Amino acid sequence: MSLRRAGIRPLMLERLDRPSLKLLASGGGRCNFSNILPPEDFMRKFGRNGKFMRDALRAFPREKLLAFLRSAGVEPVLTDGFYYFPASGRARDIAEAFLRASEAEVRTETEAATIEISGGAVSGVTLRGGETLAADAVILAAGGCAWAGLGSSAGLKLAEQLGHAVVKPLPAVAPLIVREEWVGQLAGVTLPQARLSLHSGREILVTEGSLLFTHNGFSGFPALDLAGEVSALCDRRGTAELIVNFRADCDASAWETIFEQARRKSGSRLIRSVVSEYLPHSLADLLAEQCGASEAKAATLSAEAKRMLIERLTACRLNLTGAGPMEKAMAMRGGVSLREVNPATLASRLVRGLYLAGEILDLTGPCGGYNMQWAFTGGFLAGESAAAEIRQKGECK
Repeated sequence: MSLRRAGIRPLMLERLDRPSLKLLASGGGRCNFSNILPPEDFMRKFGRNGKFMRDALRAFPREKLLAFLRSAGVEPVLTDGFYYFPASGRARDIAEAFLRASEAEVRTETEAATIEISGGAVSGVTLRGGETLAADAVILAAGGCAWAGLGSSAGLKLAEQLGHAVVKPLPAVAPLIVREEWVGQLAGVTLPQARLSLHSGREILVTEGSLLFTHNGFSGFPALDLAGEVSALCDRRGTAELIVNFRADCDASAWETIFEQARRKSGSRLIRSVVSEYLPHSLADLLAEQCGASEAKAATLSAEAKRMLIERLTACRLNLTGAGPMEKAMAMRGGVSLREVNPATLASRLVRGLYLAGEILDLTGPCGGYNMQWAFTGGFLAGESAAAEIRQKGECK
């Protein structure tokens, strides 16, 4: 889009048979493309590398993205007071809006084999079939290797060929894998509002939301949000500890009150039946069994069993062995090192005329429109910077 505004018609090389397939699949085909967070809070969600995107967000903030979409006939709508989706519910509308605005020549099923360099600057691109295309600038926005059938490491390999360091790709925005086998017994069970806590260095990362038990762990927004950090921790240490509060609005004192009221009003009720008023039966039964309280009644629950049960309900400690696999991840953690990219232009510090944007860079956010906004924002800045370089080269000829 920014290239076309500068009077340059770009050539887009697409490895797959259609462009924008990841965008089309995002959000279940609806595309959550942004959210309401102000820039500083938005960047914070990307962790310690988040400030890298400050210049890009100034060049193309959420407000400009919304204005562009409206001008292209795509009306944004705010969901749950936080997430932006197209009002039509079709990711395709967003993809087509950008393709129309770019007026790009699109060559599908076309893969770059090498980016050609002459005198330390980009001079062209050689395709897998041997054809070489001249180029004054190349924007490498080839994504990452997440998402089966859609992701690829091709862009990372091109960057490595040019001398760029690549931080190890790991699954992000993916299901969490838990060592404890009992979790898999609850596959398919959903908790409307659970809280997950993860120790990462000096930080404690906390997420809340609807949590889904899977055959080997957890999925749902709070699990997906932690996946990138879990992948990194487990890659370094082998495991990471997750602390789960199965009902975020009930702390230890709340459960104490619930159990005391049950003791007074219906002491003959099984304690697992009391818990099942607040959590799914299967989970209530399993946690009571783990505490030796399967047949315990509200009036006869021992102090030790109550302590254990409340601890299980509010701070259940589980061992994570990773996230993913990469084929199930919706985004990739890792990528081209940010040290080798100028944040003010997204230009490579190693090769003149090379620009990098989107998931290929070592910058990943959680669910909720973060990564999509970053892709649009970074793509705009990279295009604007490449256009300036192309104009400068033309003036020098």
